[in-house]
Amino acid sequence: MLAAAGSVAFLVGSMGLTGTASAASLPSCATGVRCTTFTATPGSITEPGGVAGYYGADDNHTHFRFAQTTVSANPQLIDLNGPLSSELYPATTGVDLCDPNDGITAQISLGFWDNEFQVGYYVGKGAPASDPCTQDNLVAHQINIFKVGTLLGLVGINPGDKVYLGIYYTPSGRHQHQLSFGACDETTGVCRQAYTSSRFQLEFWEFGVGTFLPVSVLTGGADNEFETFSATDVTCYSCAHSVPISSVAPVNSFGAGGLYESQTANSSSQVVLSPKDSLSGDTFNEFNGSTSI
Repeated sequence: MLAAAGSVAFLVGSMGLTGTASAASLPSCATGVRCTTFTATPGSITEPGGVAGYYGADDNHTHFRFAQTTVSANPQLIDLNGPLSSELYPATTGVDLCDPNDGITAQISLGFWDNEFQVGYYVGKGAPASDPCTQDNLVAHQINIFKVGTLLGLVGINPGDKVYLGIYYTPSGRHQHQLSFGACDETTGVCRQAYTSSRFQLEFWEFGVGTFLPVSVLTGGADNEFETFSATDVTCYSCAHSVPISSVAPVNSFGAGGLYESQTANSSSQVVLSPKDSLSGDTFNEFNGSTSI
């Protein structure tokens, strides 16, 4: 989610919130305000570990068309889920756009496969669920969230390189609706793109950014910083320009949607992967638990 998914409110028409939200208005797992916790099942690939990061919840109003972030090819990602996890349960970092009504999800992620850092993208439809973007399909149906789909062809990523990841959706009136996936190794200056098209217009009510663990065998707490997400921005249909995810806010009198923080806990209820309320503007950090098992 993403963590997984979300919808937003900006100063467009009747929607409110400009600039970057104050720390008091941001989601906080420390205080239990707009926080989602995914609980892992040890050794199970049908009940994967979940997502840690930030996502915006469907507000019944906002549609998204763009999401981006920049991460580093951190060697800690290779065995983030314990020794040799890159061979069995590779962790990945990335962004997604999602429609909770039909489960259609578009994702792009950085991971370590076949002994090298690579970028993969994915478009697919999960099983019906109450909210397949944020919980049910992530946990129960494993819809490849933040996992490799089709490799993008960006090769030669070295440990420590800064890697840009982005998804852009372009609706068209001629049944040529297009999803664009892009990644750049900002350290080497090499970029790659891929495109998919659809006869039908897609509606992405949610977005997400963060780290995915297919299964968690970690122990708490999430005290080891391993990744920084920067330039993390989104654009909606009615937005004049991209904005940092910290500008995402609930809408309507009952506070629908808005930005959520997500974290992952092991079966002992220890938090093992979390941003730990670190969001500031368009940047946040990710922390993981012990990998010495």
